[in-house]
Amino acid sequence: MKTFLKKVSVKIILCAGLFSGLCLLSVQALAVVEARLTYGLNATKMDLAQFYTGSTASVPSVTPLYGVGGEILFNIPMMGWGLGLRYENLGLKASSNSLEFNSTLTRTAAVGYYRLIDTVLFLGPIASIGLSHKGELKVKENSVDLSSFSSTSASSTSIGLEAGVRLVGLVVGMEAGYLSCKFSGVSDSGVAALGSKDLDMSGTYAKVFVGFSM
Repeated sequence: MKTFLKKVSVKIILCAGLFSGLCLLSVQALAVVEARLTYGLNATKMDLAQFYTGSTASVPSVTPLYGVGGEILFNIPMMGWGLGLRYENLGLKASSNSLEFNSTLTRTAAVGYYRLIDTVLFLGPIASIGLSHKGELKVKENSVDLSSFSSTSASSTSIGLEAGVRLVGLVVGMEAGYLSCKFSGVSDSGVAALGSKDLDMSGTYAKVFVGFSM
């Protein structure tokens, strides 16, 4: 009798565990809203030489833009599709001897995605289109301001792949792809007065994110 009761108890525990696991998968798959904080970089290929016309210093190699951001996503349950909003605040600092370049990019974008896998694990393509932008590039030589380029007129799009996991409401993952972001006809308001330039901050990007779903 004891052996029988023991076997029944084990089966009950296993069934309860399986049922709990299935419930967890269902709840995670039905998550409607995700709010996430992000940290990433954009390996831009900006040509810094066009923003300096002097001859007393060598132009430094460009470094990636990096920084933090946030996004909120709205999933369509059981469909795999979703929409959202994204905010990014990235910057770079590149220097060589007496010459220094500082650049920032802030961007708000609409996001759309489709998840090929959408359970506890999720995976799929993700894209965005810029709604508002601000780009700046400042040049200093021997700590003296030479040029200051700034504009809010730009166009941007991105395409990438995201992957992550949802565990009891916690969301962790990463995203990588390509961002096209171009400011046209940006004028120099500094003492160098270099005139109108095109500021191209495009490049491959990667980011990690953490947040919650509900």
